[in-house]
Amino acid sequence: MIRKIAIAFLVGAIGFTGYAQESLTFYIGTYTKSGSYGIYVAQFNIGTGAIAITDSIAAENPSYLALNKAGNRIYAVTENGGDKIGGVSSYIKDEKSNKWKPLNATRIPSGGDHPCYISLNSKENFAMVSNYTGGSLSVLPIDDHGLVGEAVQVIQHRGSSINADRQASPHVHSAIFTPSEKYVVVADLGTDMVQAYPFDAKKKQPLDTTKVIGIKLPAGSGPRHMAFHPSKSLFYVVGEMSGDVSVYAFNKKAIAWLQRAQADSISKMPGSADIHVSADGRFLYASNRSDANNISVFSISKYDGKLSGVGQQSTLGKVPRNFAIDPTGKFLLAANQTTNNIVVFRLNETTGMPEPTGKSVQLPSPVCIVFAAR
Repeated sequence: MIRKIAIAFLVGAIGFTGYAQESLTFYIGTYTKSGSYGIYVAQFNIGTGAIAITDSIAAENPSYLALNKAGNRIYAVTENGGDKIGGVSSYIKDEKSNKWKPLNATRIPSGGDHPCYISLNSKENFAMVSNYTGGSLSVLPIDDHGLVGEAVQVIQHRGSSINADRQASPHVHSAIFTPSEKYVVVADLGTDMVQAYPFDAKKKQPLDTTKVIGIKLPAGSGPRHMAFHPSKSLFYVVGEMSGDVSVYAFNKKAIAWLQRAQADSISKMPGSADIHVSADGRFLYASNRSDANNISVFSISKYDGKLSGVGQQSTLGKVPRNFAIDPTGKFLLAANQTTNNIVVFRLNETTGMPEPTGKSVQLPSPVCIVFAAR
């Protein structure tokens, strides 16, 4: 009853109408210590920018989500550690009732403490899981029915970096596939390393640990999230602790640094978080927490992929841990963790700047937004 009342309140509070005619589905991961139920299902009206929360799924600390291409399976980390083992949970949408239910009977161990990121390959037979305090990358198999299996590889990182408080040990923060899926690129905040592992989806243990390509970022950078350019052999890394974005060229032999651009010029101690590139490759966006609480916008050179600053837009909340660009490319949704709100911005087609729409929704500790394919 509590869950249904909460959902009804959220829908009614924003006066959402007409979403059935022109809407996109997205999913929201949260931290559950502040009263969240777990994962929320939402509809986004691409005409008005309004949001309606339509359902929820019971889950513990589902701080990062991955969705299959068909849109009927959700894979979520359980960001626990210590006595509460970090894990991965899966859910499936029932075709008849359209309700979500657990897919795996039990949570699968993530192979390390505090998993904070999960990604799937295009064949959807493997999940890459980043264990933050565990300092490891885990590979979990997925069978033909979508069931997650026990880890077939757990790659433990070693080392440290300059910040004794935050970089005394490895902290694997994200793992993304290259567009060709020949590599998985991993950012380690604790060691200031970005490493690319050769990937072969046909092998039982798909990551080759003998031919790793790596690059060391400046000490104290704290690489967190990454994004590939849609048409160039480039990727971008946001430094959580340095508050900057680094541009790298990538091929099968090396990763080469090209540029570093400041994203957070406000905070004394930056806390940059998420990063995305527009589908047309014209703009890059990075979220900044700490004192900034904004989105930094960069234009991307069509010649070499380098960045030029455009401006910053407040997220109209605090601690924008994650944000998403909707599949139409017209809107940006910012998840503000501590002010418990998701705020909708329309993206200016010329400048790329996010412009407030006046639309938002309240819910506890939103920290991940994933849109279903259009």
